[in-house]
Amino acid sequence: MSFGSYLKKQRETNQWTAKDIADRLGFSASYVSQLENDTRLPSQKQLSLLANAYETSEDEIKKQWTEAKIHKVSLSSDYKFNIKEAGEKRVEEMTHKLEAGLEELKKTITADEVAHYKMPLFNTIPVDDLDLHLKHAEEFIFIPKNGIVRDHRIFGIRVSVTPFPEAGIITGDLIMLDADIEINDGDIVALNTPDGMIMTYYKKRGNSLEITTSQPGIKKTYPIEEVKPIGRLIYHIKKY
Repeated sequence: MSFGSYLKKQRETNQWTAKDIADRLGFSASYVSQLENDTRLPSQKQLSLLANAYETSEDEIKKQWTEAKIHKVSLSSDYKFNIKEAGEKRVEEMTHKLEAGLEELKKTITADEVAHYKMPLFNTIPVDDLDLHLKHAEEFIFIPKNGIVRDHRIFGIRVSVTPFPEAGIITGDLIMLDADIEINDGDIVALNTPDGMIMTYYKKRGNSLEITTSQPGIKKTYPIEEVKPIGRLIYHIKKY
């Protein structure tokens, strides 16, 4: 199955129109048509957008894209010859060209992956032993390394039980937290309090933290030694 056929099947299975996909991508329906008719192959940087638009995993769409690239290399006009009529020298020459093409593809993929961070993704904010949770994470997404601090523990959360509507963070959104970045007054943080995990603005008032949340059962202030910051918000992706 070609990459375009894969996208089209994914769309038709879910009974979406090309315009539905175009609206999600922010591109034209003509562009979607070109993708699905295999007249255009997207760059690897666009795969995460396509995964979201077609509601499939980024790993699966990357697998389909890679196979399409390999297929395209193997079907290049340079490789179209009758192997029965070709001499040993010709076969060897074509083999080297194919291997060179695949090696070039490998370099492209590797270079792009190096520019991305494999971020662990959780459904709830890890409360205890963050390092252990990060080590045994089962789901990941790739994000550009630009804008994140090297060697910091960065992780993503699908917002469900800890929304923070006061800051526009609601159920279904995706947030990214940095466990090692400096926290200043006014930053949005995930805090573990004696009454549960919350998202709030960080407001230090003497030896206490002032809490901003509509979450029931949470006090207005806590002694600073009773709360534990889990991470500071660095990215917020809305789900519309």
